Amino acid sequence: MLEQEHLIAFFATLITVITAVMLHYESFTFFSCVGAKSELSHRRRMLLLIFGLLVVHVFAIWMFGITAWWLVEVSHVGTVTGYETMTFLDYIFMSAVTYTTLGYGDMIPLGHVRFLYGTQSLVGFVLITWSASFTFIEMQKYWNDG
Repeated sequence: MLEQEHLIAFFATLITVITAVMLHYESFTFFSCVGAKSELSHRRRMLLLIFGLLVVHVFAIWMFGITAWWLVEVSHVGTVTGYETMTFLDYIFMSAVTYTTLGYGDMIPLGHVRFLYGTQSLVGFVLITWSASFTFIEMQKYWNDG
């Protein structure tokens, strides 16, 4: 039988993953429509796309960081070691290094919160490569138009 902490970690992770994936999907849809209907130059469309995607990724990192903070500090579903005390921004930092699969190794998740961090590295990798693929396709459209 699953413990309550397992279920909390699972559902918090599931909700965050679904939200991050849908955020990216809707952003791609928005950027495609803007690019197709825009009178902006190719250069400005690409800059809008790149800066927009950076904002979307930072937002996803913050979502995962907030979820980790909530799991550890509010729900007490695990801990993160490595610092004497973890501040809110430490959770955002750990989220960024996990999402980008950089993983400094100075902080270590323990307990059920590990499910979030393990899943986040896969999701971050997939969303970053999805963004790169989308950017490449959009660049090909602009290059072929002009």
